[in-house]
Amino acid sequence: MKNNLIATSIFSLAIAIVIGSWLISSGLNNSREQMVNEKSNKETTREEPLLTLSELGDYLGITEEEIKMFVSEDVTKSQIPYLKIGNEFYFSVKAIDRWLTETGPVKVGQY
Repeated sequence: MKNNLIATSIFSLAIAIVIGSWLISSGLNNSREQMVNEKSNKETTREEPLLTLSELGDYLGITEEEIKMFVSEDVTKSQIPYLKIGNEFYFSVKAIDRWLTETGPVKVGQY
């Protein structure tokens, strides 16, 4: 009787170890897949760079004063798309490129 109890205990322990190992392995595989998915999501959703006034001047090859001619305090009336955070102006590269494509060549003295 005592031998049967020991054998049953050992068998139960072995089953518990196998099930525990399987659960741990499954969890590690899921976390590895989740990390791969997060990495691929980060690569596809890149942040859009924002330029400061001086960086935009370098990007467009014009001075800050010339850029200010296109910027109005009212975003809806501004000639150039921008974001204003505090007292600073920031410009999205994609929005600037789209604006340049839509407006075509513009002379600075035109406005």
